[in-house]
Amino acid sequence: MEPNMEYIVAQVTQKEVGRRFQLGPEIIDYILDRQKSHDLEHDQSMLDRMVDSLATSWVNASNFK
Repeated sequence: MEPNMEYIVAQVTQKEVGRRFQLGPEIIDYILDRQKSHDLEHDQSMLDRMVDSLATSWVNASNFK
């Protein structure tokens, strides 16, 4: 499946830590590839949702000291 922003947002909100670790490079590749991320130019709210999901699900769930 070719990732789109909705797919990435859904994956970011998963509770499975292993999958979220794998998702990092996919997010970077998606954002850097203009052909894949063409939907971001038209809908910035999807990028906002992804960043909000990262902040709430990853940062708040981390166990750093």
